[in-house]
Amino acid sequence: MRPLCPLTALIDERSHYNDPMRIVSLVPAGTDILCALGLGSDVVGVSHECDHPADVPRPRLTRSVIETGCLSSAEIDADQLAALRPDLVLTQGLCDVCALPARAVQNVLGQLSPRPLILSLDARSIDGVLDSMRDIGAQTGRERDAQDLVEQLQARLTRVVAAVAGRPPVPVVCLEWLDPPYACGHWIPEMVERAGGTDLLGRPGIPSVPIPWTDIEQARPPLVVAMPCGYDLQQAVRDVERVAACTPWKQAVGDAVVYVAAGGGYFTRPGPRLVTGIEALASVFHPDVVSWPVAADVIRRWS
Repeated sequence: MRPLCPLTALIDERSHYNDPMRIVSLVPAGTDILCALGLGSDVVGVSHECDHPADVPRPRLTRSVIETGCLSSAEIDADQLAALRPDLVLTQGLCDVCALPARAVQNVLGQLSPRPLILSLDARSIDGVLDSMRDIGAQTGRERDAQDLVEQLQARLTRVVAAVAGRPPVPVVCLEWLDPPYACGHWIPEMVERAGGTDLLGRPGIPSVPIPWTDIEQARPPLVVAMPCGYDLQQAVRDVERVAACTPWKQAVGDAVVYVAAGGGYFTRPGPRLVTGIEALASVFHPDVVSWPVAADVIRRWS
């Protein structure tokens, strides 16, 4: 486990007075993990992107400033964040589009007294995501709950890997964005591998990048999985329908079988539901050996 800023005194003090921590999550994966650890009632503020669980009734501390056709960052309500007096703030440093980067949060919180602990969730692999869960558990006095969660997820991963073991990996191109197309990075190629596939254009452990349509055409994948970052399944389907009407898509994808996936919840968000995403991919790659049901809002065949 990575060394972290000590919060032991704060945890001990609040345990003594039976006073919950005050946690702000400015990254959707952090909110997912907190709720999975039973800390939802300690969350006092979230980002505009935090949509799971659906009933998290917390102040939205950020707003999107994405204009039509233009990707930008988000803005933070510094006054409201300060008024919430958080003990712990979760953020990230992987993507300035998906959520506020840690440095932006540090600039806002730097003048607060006392200054809350800032924990940046910057995993780049499945094991790194599991470590993030342990880190949050360590900083909130929920080490045992975090370890239980990790063990449950690891057991599911073991089941998937065992089910597809020894089978030829299915070649696939996964796209994290469609216009322009982005090859997947960070943990997604590893998700594909654990599910019994191989991402022909994937970049494991490093950020996703825009690619020319000709890269997809030259890869000649028999299978394409479109998983637009931040989108649920319905939004992803609409995006595929829009882009698939264009000539570059038709030339690049050809006669490949296309699946559409809810990238926002199950693939691009480094939280517990990545394991569900791996199970969903395995059910697509090897349906004859992966027979357990997959939630209908995760992935579906488009063509």
